[in-house]
Amino acid sequence: MQELYSKSEDCFELYKNLRRKMGNKIEYAGTAYTELFEGKYFSHFREQHSNLDYLYERGIPFYYKFCKNGFLRIGIGDSIYHKSSVGEKLAALSDFYEVLSETYGEPTVFYTTKDDNEGLLSMHWSFINKEEDIQQFKEGTFFDDAEIDELIIIGEPKQKTNGYQLNDITKKIISKHIGLPFELLSLVDENIEDFVKFKTGNELCVPENTKIDGVPVTSFEKTLSLQLKK
Repeated sequence: MQELYSKSEDCFELYKNLRRKMGNKIEYAGTAYTELFEGKYFSHFREQHSNLDYLYERGIPFYYKFCKNGFLRIGIGDSIYHKSSVGEKLAALSDFYEVLSETYGEPTVFYTTKDDNEGLLSMHWSFINKEEDIQQFKEGTFFDDAEIDELIIIGEPKQKTNGYQLNDITKKIISKHIGLPFELLSLVDENIEDFVKFKTGNELCVPENTKIDGVPVTSFEKTLSLQLKK
């Protein structure tokens, strides 16, 4: 199998596309013409709650490698100035996903690695050799210098059970609402308060003991409630 490498010209073209669609939410660090692209992502929430003198410090880092005929890999990590919550990084990843999926479709996998000092949340698109790449991710042999910790295969058929199964249309609707692949819904649910705060720029406020049809409002219900109000 041919080994694929990120290309500086592809990374630069991708940055121009991201910048065109995301505007001042992103900025490159160092140079935009490199095979390991590094940039900063700025959430509306941090812009609203930080001193303008520290604009750059407010951003959280993102990295990507890109070979337009081979693969795309993007990760959101921790800043040296502050440790970002999982919810904040998911919100940032969501903004990138919404743009990238328009052109490249659904990612192949979501993953984290063990003993990662930067706390990266990453997505990988395989444009060729997709099944081989998935198998290597599952076997833990995709990377020579990193060990996979959490792995979520996007679009992998689930074994049928006697329980209720969501159909594909419903999954797509939910995915569009949260701005991430449906398979990441449980991860978003676990970090819903920070996810909503950094995704929308507003705190998620639901009065204590709120109930719907006599049932206490859960995080997932807060998510759906928020979307229905838009």
